Amino acid sequence: MTRYLFLAIILLTLVAAGAYVYLGGTREPSVALETTSAPLYLAGQPFHGSVRDEKFGQLFRQAKEAQARLQGDLTNLYLNNPETTHDTITAFIGLTAADTTRPLPTGFRYRLVPAGQRVMVARLTGVSYLLAPNKLYPAALEAIKAQKLTQRGDFYLERFSENEASEMWVGVK
Repeated sequence: MTRYLFLAIILLTLVAAGAYVYLGGTREPSVALETTSAPLYLAGQPFHGSVRDEKFGQLFRQAKEAQARLQGDLTNLYLNNPETTHDTITAFIGLTAADTTRPLPTGFRYRLVPAGQRVMVARLTGVSYLLAPNKLYPAALEAIKAQKLTQRGDFYLERFSENEASEMWVGVK
């Protein structure tokens, strides 16, 4: 019996490792300090509350449902650091909006991220959006630390395209 349990554990480990590689888990992001040159328009919904709130998850699902109609990248703008505010966040959950003349789904509104934002950008391609945040955040924050920059605590932008291109912007002073 122990022999079969050992074989099952090995098999499950191999399946998990294979899934991780298949989803792009072995890829590393590129990181660069940039200043945004153009404004970014977002279509979505604001949120303020606990990351454990059911409404927070619903906003992500609503953005995903609206994606086919609005044709933009899933984009989330966080206006505070949940680690320093005890899991309470202020965010705007939605999509990039190339065309701001389209009617929006109920509850959605437009938001402008102005040009001229100084950000540390971490980019990753070929990685599932399920794994990307756990690679992008640490890479961007490590680059900020390595370059001895000061992080703004009010600007974090995640962007996930349908072709598995992801990026994370962390505001710096």
